[in-house]
Amino acid sequence: MRETPDAAAEMAYIAEKQKIGVVGMSSGAGATFVATTLAKMLSHKDNRKVTFLEICGSTGKAGALTYDAIGFDKRFKTREFVRFYSEVKKGNNIRGRSNPDEQINWGLITPEDVKDEIELSPLEMMRLVNNISGDLIVCDMAAGGNAEDYLIDMDYVIFVIDPMPSGMIAGYPFLREVRRLEFRGKKVIWVLNKSNTGINKRDLQNFLKLKEHYKLPLMPAEHFYSAQYNCRIPYEMIDIRNEVKETMEKIIKKELELA
Repeated sequence: MRETPDAAAEMAYIAEKQKIGVVGMSSGAGATFVATTLAKMLSHKDNRKVTFLEICGSTGKAGALTYDAIGFDKRFKTREFVRFYSEVKKGNNIRGRSNPDEQINWGLITPEDVKDEIELSPLEMMRLVNNISGDLIVCDMAAGGNAEDYLIDMDYVIFVIDPMPSGMIAGYPFLREVRRLEFRGKKVIWVLNKSNTGINKRDLQNFLKLKEHYKLPLMPAEHFYSAQYNCRIPYEMIDIRNEVKETMEKIIKKELELA
């Protein structure tokens, strides 16, 4: 079937986007930390517009909200915050709409979305991913569930691992699925988060069998508590930034090929 001009324009619009999926091997692995850090760092690179987008099919299963953690009720006290999940569920056009703050467009699940128990179908979710404004779309994806449905449409996958044995055992089936994606040609960047001296390196390597990967250190919890109490992105805290900046820069330059 011959494409209409509108359809051709739509495909070109989608193709221009670069989608980076960040997902944890298990709940609490630190995917949101890595994703917000990546979005913040990319927001200072060239002229490309960066979007941070949460991907969770059912808002009722979203858990703790980034919206609350960074204090968007205060940041948007005098501005309208676009509820992208609600807009997509209603079938409304989201093209060109945004929630700009700190040079990032925020596509977040809101407390109202949770209250309304909004659930997006896979088709609606991909409509959100492909139509939200931005050149670089950093997708913070909920571990497990139906995350696999969306990973295949990402240009890059950053897989975040917490080396706590119980979490790795629980997330091992998901790890195997991501390995299959990598085998089929998907670009996967492996990140070992919360690296610390309590880890048995031999047991860890025997279990994960990772080749090339990046390490981020286990950092004092008080830095993250302080970030939330001050409504800040964790990377903005100097003690956190000093620990992760060099490694994240390597990921951006070497793996994502974004100078």
